[in-house]
Amino acid sequence: MRVSLNSLEGHLKQGFQPLYLLFGAEPLLVEEALDQVRALARESGYHERLRLTVEAGFDWNLLLAQGQAMSLFSEKKLIELRMPTGKPGDTGTKAIIAYCENMPEDTTLVIISGAVEKRAQTTRWFKAVDTKGIVVESPEIKADRLPDWVSRRMTSKGITYDFKVVDRICQLVEGNLLAAAQEINLLSLLYPGDKITSSIIEKIIADHARFSVYMLADACLSGSVVRATRILQSLKREQAEPIVILWALSRDARTLCQLSAASERTGQSPDRLFKKYGIWSSRSSLITAALRRMGNRQWENILRRLGRADLMLKGSVPMQRRDIWEEIENISLIICGTRIP
Repeated sequence: MRVSLNSLEGHLKQGFQPLYLLFGAEPLLVEEALDQVRALARESGYHERLRLTVEAGFDWNLLLAQGQAMSLFSEKKLIELRMPTGKPGDTGTKAIIAYCENMPEDTTLVIISGAVEKRAQTTRWFKAVDTKGIVVESPEIKADRLPDWVSRRMTSKGITYDFKVVDRICQLVEGNLLAAAQEINLLSLLYPGDKITSSIIEKIIADHARFSVYMLADACLSGSVVRATRILQSLKREQAEPIVILWALSRDARTLCQLSAASERTGQSPDRLFKKYGIWSSRSSLITAALRRMGNRQWENILRRLGRADLMLKGSVPMQRRDIWEEIENISLIICGTRIP
């Protein structure tokens, strides 16, 4: 049974269950959900805890054996099975299904996993756990959801704040939820009962923003010049590989070329072609915005620029600007809709 992350605390108060799956793209939130389960386990008399980690060569018979083994002190037992990849393989799938079909008494299994893709959530092991246990996902906190998360987190800590504070914190910690939680905890400890202002934020919070090439691509598609420039500067400071950035931008530019050409050829609106070209619903608004901003000829020109930048990086053609980073910045600004010669 699916239970939302926000509803987990209330659900746990209704009683402890023999099987849980905690998974998601946000490790901090997964671990906090695990802490809630552990707390209830202690209250419910589960004093023996066994930890297993799925890695290369893991023996899945351990899970079945431990599930059936009696506790040395006849106490209730909590088994924590960490499965970082969310992919148990054939042997693991069989073991998990077998466990679900014959769950032992006085034992609770908690499977802790990284992100599990939508397609993988239709696999046999996932369905078995979903049917027999409680499934809780910790979804990624993206930029558009981060302000609400920060606000709720600060409120839960009893912190009052100026309206500008949330935006500034989000800017400083975007892409690094653990840093956000740590800084909010620090604010609650250093300024109990005080109203947090922008000056306090600037004084104690370092810049923890952590970006990826995918965030850069999304910022470019959205047309946000300020955000795209900031992300690119961060990637440069972190010594990201320019070839990976060019790959990410080229992938989107190629898709936009295909979509715009197919739309012009068939007369269909681009959104009707999204499924055919593998556009996920989570990115549909970004792709739509980019297509409205520029047509097929412009996207073809961008793709050519990216191809030439790749040749510059490999030394096959001379660099036209100061370095490859300046070239990538110019292309990024063009994708955002800025006119650059």
